[in-house]
Amino acid sequence: MNTQINPTTLTTISEVNQTAVPSIVRKILKVKHGDKLVWQIDESSRTVMVKEAPKDWGTYLLGAGIGVYGDVQKYVGDLRRDRKTP
Repeated sequence: MNTQINPTTLTTISEVNQTAVPSIVRKILKVKHGDKLVWQIDESSRTVMVKEAPKDWGTYLLGAGIGVYGDVQKYVGDLRRDRKTP
């Protein structure tokens, strides 16, 4: 879908701190009543990115830690060696 959002599209925060998701946003994200959204906030730029929440967080996060520890086999080997050292 090649739909562009008009940068002047506005919503209003209600007295109970709620706001509506504009129809064009719902169409682009393909979300409906009852779906969950994730709000990612960047305080330094005062911006918010809104995404559809994954239906299955386990699958969504699968592999997210790849590369965090570098060579995993070496990392685990080092930990095991450290345990054996008095």
